[in-house]
Amino acid sequence: MVFQDSYAVPFAAALLVVALLYHLVLYPLCISPLAKVPNAHWSSPLSSLWILVTRYRGQELHTVRQAHERLGPIVRLGPQDISISCFEDGIRTVYHGGFDKPPWFSFFNYYGSENAFCSLTKESHSTHRRRIAAVYTKSALSKSPQLAAVTETILLAGLVPRMENDILTSQQTDLLELSYSMCLDLVNAYLFGQSNGSRFLTKGQDVKSFLEHYEHRYCAESFWPQELPRFTRVLERVGLRLLPKRASTSKKWLETWMMAMCKAADATMRRAEKSTLGNAADFPTVYASVRGATDQDSSHLDAHSKQSEVASELFDHMASSREVLGLVLAYTLYYLSQKPTAQRRLREEIAFAAPEMYRPSSSNSSNLPSAATLDKLPYLSAIICESLRMRPNSTPLPRITPANASVRLAGIEGIPPGVRVNAFQWFVHRDPKKWDRVDEWIPERWLDGDGKLLKGSGESQLWGFCSGPRMCAGSNLSQYRQLLDFDPLTGRK
Repeated sequence: MVFQDSYAVPFAAALLVVALLYHLVLYPLCISPLAKVPNAHWSSPLSSLWILVTRYRGQELHTVRQAHERLGPIVRLGPQDISISCFEDGIRTVYHGGFDKPPWFSFFNYYGSENAFCSLTKESHSTHRRRIAAVYTKSALSKSPQLAAVTETILLAGLVPRMENDILTSQQTDLLELSYSMCLDLVNAYLFGQSNGSRFLTKGQDVKSFLEHYEHRYCAESFWPQELPRFTRVLERVGLRLLPKRASTSKKWLETWMMAMCKAADATMRRAEKSTLGNAADFPTVYASVRGATDQDSSHLDAHSKQSEVASELFDHMASSREVLGLVLAYTLYYLSQKPTAQRRLREEIAFAAPEMYRPSSSNSSNLPSAATLDKLPYLSAIICESLRMRPNSTPLPRITPANASVRLAGIEGIPPGVRVNAFQWFVHRDPKKWDRVDEWIPERWLDGDGKLLKGSGESQLWGFCSGPRMCAGSNLSQYRQLLDFDPLTGRK
C-alpha cells in the first residue's frame, strides 16, 4: 500500500503530461482535421502567438499574401485560425453560407448597441438588414427625390464652388480631405436630411477634427479588444487599460456628434407630420426607415434604447463614407491624375452622353445627368471597377465555421466547427491567375474589344462589397455616389 501511494502522484503527473502533450502538440500537429492545411508558420498548429504578433504589427495582409503565394489557396495561421484566397470552394462557401461572425466585430458597436456590421449571428443580422434594405435598393435610390435633391445641392452648390475658390485663390487642394468631406456630407444628408447632416464640404464644420477623432477611435491599440477581448476585459477589471484614453474620448465625441444628427432628424420628422417640408432634400429618408422599423421590431425597448439602436445602425452607414467611398474616390482621382489619356477618354464619354455637363458652371440650374445615364457609360464603370479592385478594404473580414457541422474549404474536407476563417478582398482582386499586371491601375481591362463593359465572372473577380446574405447593404448607394461624384470632378473644363 505504501508502495502504491508513493507512485500515485508521479503516475498522475505523468498522465497529465501525456494528456497535455496530446492536446497541445500531437493532436494539432497530426490528428486535427486542420493538420492537412499548410502552415503559414512552423508554430501555427501549436500557438496563435505568431499570427497575433503579425496582426499587432499591422503586417497581416502582406505576410499572409506571401504565405498563399508559397503554399496555395488555404493556409493555417493558428490552431483554430485559417486563411483562404480562392473564391470558388472557399470564399463563396463561407460568405454565401452566411457563417457567423467572431467577437472581433463587437468592437464596432456604438451606444452599447449592435448594428448590421457588428451583429454576430445570422438571426441578428437579418433583423438589422430588414430595417435598412428598402431604402438601399437600386430602384429606391434612382427614384428618390430626396437623394437627387441632396446630390444636386452638395455637388453643385458645395463641391464646385469649393474647387473654384481654391483655384481662384491659388490654394492647394487636399484631394483626400476633399473626398472625405464630400462623401461624408452626401451620405449624412441622405441619412438625416440635408439640413441635419454634416457640412464639411462648405467648411461649416472642421473635417480635420472629425478625421482625427475617427483615427483615434480606430487606433492601432484596438488590436487588443478585437483579437483578445477576454484578456482585455480581465485587465480592465484590475485597472489596466490597453486602449489609450484618447480612444474612449474620441468614441464619445463621435457618438455625441452622431446623436445630434439623429435628434435633429427626429425633430424634422415631427415637423413633416404636421406640414409639408419646404425642401425635399431635408427629409431624413434613411433615419425615418430605420426608426420606423426599430419601433416595430423592438417594441419591448424603451425610447432611449430604441434611439441607441438607430444611432448605432446609422453610425455604421456613415463610416462607410470614410472607409470605402471617400478612400476609393480619392485613389481614383490620384490614378486619373497619373493618366492624362484616361482623363481625356472619360471627359469625351461624359460629354457625348451628357453634354449639359459642359454648360458654364455659374448656371443656377441643375446640369447633373441622372445616375441611370451615367450607369450606361462603359469607361466610367470600368474606372470604378478598377479602383474598387485596386483599393479594397484591407481587413480580413473573419467568419466562424458552423457549430453543427464540418465544412469543405479550398479542397480540404472536414474543417471542424469553431474555426476562424479569414478572407481578404485583396486576394481576389490581386489574383495573378485572373489578372495581368495585377498591381497596375488599368481600367481598360474591364472593357471588350468594342469598348463595352465586360460581364466578367462577377464576384469571383470583383468582391468589393462581400457577397451572400451578409453582403454590404449599402453597395448600391456606394456605386450611385461614385457615378455622380465623378461628374463635377472630371466632366467640367
